[in-house]
This record gives sequence, structure tokens and C-alpha cells, in this order.
Amino acid sequence: MDMLRSLAPLTSAKLFFKLATFMTAALAISAVSADTEFTDNIPIDLARALLSGAGTAMEIRIYSDIPDGFPEFMLPDGATVLGSVDQGRNRQVILGSEGDGQQQLAELIDSLQQNDFLLLSPMGATTPRTGFVSATPQNLGIPSQLCHDTQGLLYLRQHTEADRTFINLTSLPGTSRGNFSCAGLAAQASNRGSPAFLNASRGGGSLQNSMPRLVLPDEATTQSPSMPLFLSGSPQQAESRIGFSVAWPLSEAYEFFAGQLTEQDWILDGETIGDRVALGAWTREENTQMLLGTLRLVSGEADGYEAVFEVSVLE
Repeated sequence: MDMLRSLAPLTSAKLFFKLATFMTAALAISAVSADTEFTDNIPIDLARALLSGAGTAMEIRIYSDIPDGFPEFMLPDGATVLGSVDQGRNRQVILGSEGDGQQQLAELIDSLQQNDFLLLSPMGATTPRTGFVSATPQNLGIPSQLCHDTQGLLYLRQHTEADRTFINLTSLPGTSRGNFSCAGLAAQASNRGSPAFLNASRGGGSLQNSMPRLVLPDEATTQSPSMPLFLSGSPQQAESRIGFSVAWPLSEAYEFFAGQLTEQDWILDGETIGDRVALGAWTREENTQMLLGTLRLVSGEADGYEAVFEVSVLE
């Protein structure tokens, strides 16, 4: 009995130790899985690790101003330098401004051009010159790209949060241009927007150049405002197709596009407008060829429309 009494404290101590170990482990797990955000400053070692990536030996330098050797520019009115980072392979400067930042971005580009930077055509998708296009193409976030024969490439990208805009200037070394001069890059970028390039890249055939440009109503919304779908069945046929929504009756939507065709010298041959479908046949002479264009609008649900224009060569 005395032995049992003497063992009781040891048993309680072991139980307490196990309970304390469990609680410590639970707290540790809770601390690891918590999602506490940094609301102001973050540790410099953490910032360097996040910018360099795990497992890299690259030295990251973070500055409160602009690093030495960064391309010179005039700081726009209303903009402030938030900081910069040198990641070895590139250097970035972050500016902040009130409002949408459009004026500050324009001033930055002008300042760099005065320092012999060449503004290149935007990368990525080019607004089509023919077929269905939006009246107000969306901003795709494509950066402005500038080139200097000795200082390399410079990219300017902006994004807005609430009433504040951030502008990121990213400088790449001259070797990033490969064997191209800035003039060579400019010519290459310009060719991306040419009709010949668009035909080759989209498979539209040379007849796509003969497609009329049909701008959607200002009130229309679409998921692909800058790039309708182009199809081609043969070198003598091209098609543009797009879906959009607008609170217009079918007859009004059809007449809106028909007016644009007339303005572009297409001649109406015949048309019919029903409850759900509107069709029109149009002709135009071009380069000794007679072209046939057909416009088709199909109304769907919730003010939705599918618009198709097809052009072919009449034999």
C-alpha cells in the first residue's frame, strides 16, 4: 500500500509530462499552420530568400532607392520610388503613384526615349485589323518594351490596387537581345502586327486581308474582345466569328453591322431577318476578283449573340 502511494506521484508526473508534450506539439503545429500576414516590414533574409528562390546561391541586393547603373529616367510627377532589387540576372525598380498611373507611365516612356531608348511594338496579341473587334479592347497587361543598344532591354508594367498604381521597371542586360540590334528587334516586333504575319500565324490565308473590320457596339461585352476566332477552309475562304452580349433586338444588331459593311464599299445582294437569325449576302470587287461576303447573326439567351462573317471568291 505504501508502495502504491509512493508510485502515485511518479504516475501523475508522467501523465503531466505526456500532456505537456502533447500540448507543446499542438502549439507547434498551430504555429506552423497559422496564416498570419506581414502587415508592414518583413525580415530581410526572408525577402532575399523569396526573391532568389530555394536552392540558389545568387546574391540578392534590396535597396530603398535606385541601384547604381540602372538606366536613367526622370521620376514622373506624383510618383515615388518604393524600392528596388538587384537579382543578378535583372534589376527591378518599383514606383508608386496615386490614381491609374497612365500619365506617369507616359512620362516614363518619354523620358527613356529622350535617353535614346527605342520603344518597341507591344508583345503578345495584336488587335486584329479585320473581322469582328471590340470597341474597347481590354488591357491585357502587356508591358511596354524599350531597347537600348548598350543598356539592353527595359520592360515597364503597371497594375492598380484600389486608388494606387504600382509601376515595375525591369532592366535586362544587353546580352538579352541576342544577336539583334534594337533596330532589328523593332522591325521584328513591327512585323508581328502586319497583315502578312497575322495571316501566317492564324492560318487565315491571304483572303483574310479582304475581311471587313466590324466593330462591336460600345455597350457589347465579350470574353475575347481583342481576339475573335478566325477560321479558314481554303486559301479562297476566310471567316471571323465572335460571341457577345448586348441588350439590342436582333434587327438593330444586324443593321449596326450592315451599316459598317456599306461604309467599306460592300454592296448588299440580299438579306432576311427572322426572330432568331439574320442573314445578309454582300459583294465587293477587289483586285479583279468578285468577293462574296455573308453576315450571320444568331440570337441566344440573356441578350447573347453569335456573329459570323465569311468571305469567299466568286468563281
